[in-house]
Amino acid sequence: MTSLPPAAWLALLLLAGCSTQATKHEKEFDKLLQGLPGQYDNRAQAKTDASGQHAAVALVINPVNALAIGKVVMFERETAIDDPRRILAQHIWTFELDKKNEHLVQSVYVFKEPLRWLHAVDDPYVLQSVLPDDLSGLSGCKLIWSKSDYGFAATTNARDCRASAGAEGLLIEQSAELRGSDLLLNEQLSGPGGTLEGSADAASAYRFERRSGPSQKR
Repeated sequence: MTSLPPAAWLALLLLAGCSTQATKHEKEFDKLLQGLPGQYDNRAQAKTDASGQHAAVALVINPVNALAIGKVVMFERETAIDDPRRILAQHIWTFELDKKNEHLVQSVYVFKEPLRWLHAVDDPYVLQSVLPDDLSGLSGCKLIWSKSDYGFAATTNARDCRASAGAEGLLIEQSAELRGSDLLLNEQLSGPGGTLEGSADAASAYRFERRSGPSQKR
C-alpha cells in the first residue's frame, strides 16, 4: 500500500512550528500515528461478557494516502468476527494538529455511497481517489488526542458538543485510549447539558486488542 510514513505526515503538519515544544509533541504524536494502525478485535471481551452486551467485532485501521482529504488520513472498518463479509461500519479518520501544536484533532467521516467502498480494505489504492464530496462528517464532536500516563487518550470537547447538541438534538460523544496494543473506544449519548444520565455504562465501552499491523493489498 502506498502511503506516507507517520513521521512524514507530522513533518508536513509542523512546518510552521520549529520550537522545542513543537518537536516534543511531534515525537509524541509520531508514536500515536505509528501505533494506531493495525488489525484488532475484542474477542476476549466478548467471550468473558456474561451479559452478551458486547458483540464480537474485528477492527481494521489502515493509513491512506488521500491528500484531497487531508495530510493524515486513516480508513477504519468494523466487521463481525465470525463473518468478515458483514460490515458494521466504515469510516475515514483525519488528523491535524491544533493551533498551538499541543493536541492532535481527529475528525470522523462516513461514506455517502457506502456500497461503492465495500471492498476498499481489499484494495487500498481505491481509497486514494476519495474526494471531499464522497464523505459526510459525523454530526458531533471531534476527538482531541493527548499524551497520557498509559499511552494516549482522546476525548471530545464538551463545550463544542453542547453547542452542537443544542442545535441538533442528541449526539454521540466519544472517547478513546491507546494503551500499547490495546485500543479502548467508548460512545455515550449527549444532550445540550452534556452526557445523559445512564448512557455511560460498561456496555458502551469496547476493548480491542491489536493482533497485527495494517492490512496490505495481496
